[in-house]
Amino acid sequence: MNFGRVIVLVIAGIAAIGAALMGRSLIKQPAPPSITEVIKPVVHNEHVLVARGDIAIGQRVTPEDLSWQEWPTEALNRAFITQKTDASALENYAGAIARINIVAGEPISGRKLVNPGEAGFMAAVLSPGMRAVSVEISVETGAGGFILPNDRVDVLHTEEGQGNGNSETGNDFTTRTILENVRVLAIDQSFKQGEDEDVVIGSTATLELNRPDSELLALADASGDLSLALRSVADAIPAAYAGAKSHATHTTKEKAVVVYRYGQPTKLALKD
Repeated sequence: MNFGRVIVLVIAGIAAIGAALMGRSLIKQPAPPSITEVIKPVVHNEHVLVARGDIAIGQRVTPEDLSWQEWPTEALNRAFITQKTDASALENYAGAIARINIVAGEPISGRKLVNPGEAGFMAAVLSPGMRAVSVEISVETGAGGFILPNDRVDVLHTEEGQGNGNSETGNDFTTRTILENVRVLAIDQSFKQGEDEDVVIGSTATLELNRPDSELLALADASGDLSLALRSVADAIPAAYAGAKSHATHTTKEKAVVVYRYGQPTKLALKD
């Protein structure tokens, strides 16, 4: 055999062995990692009615105080007001009164706000330390039916006394103002004036009074007749901030009132 041909065969054999070894090493290499797509879970949200800012107890709410905010469906409470269940909630709760303090971003529920006419509205609309006291009225004793909620009135007390014999019956009547500048909370069950309503003719007026004046009104109602005198808006506004003016005698200290019977003043003590 030719020596050159032997060399060629040896080189070819070495190349074949090298190719086989290289192919084997390539087969044993791990496959590159596959790219797995990360699928994020779908979060379902609903729009919940929340407070846009802090709302204090007793504050009257406007549509600007409320807003819709996205809320995870899984975290919804049945008491929350959602846009799906009450799309007109912003308008429906306009004029409502906050029964508790509400912080900004807090979800609103029907227990936190009370609308006019609902149970609990009167207690929410009362000023701190004041009481709601009702008195019977008529067209004659209620300024002809022209008294509306949030008007200011004077309370007049009329009682029959023993006259001096100048009249045919021998009896006379005395009338005096026992309370001034009293806020009218409601006429019957009406807490506000309707859009097309000029007057509210009712049989009961609810007044806002402090405790001594409430006792004075009850005592006067039992001993005579009460009438309401409507005050001018211009006359009532400046004094409104000071509250009603009572004709009780030092009610905050002596806790007593003066009642006129038969033309003579009588001082009656008020119990705590």
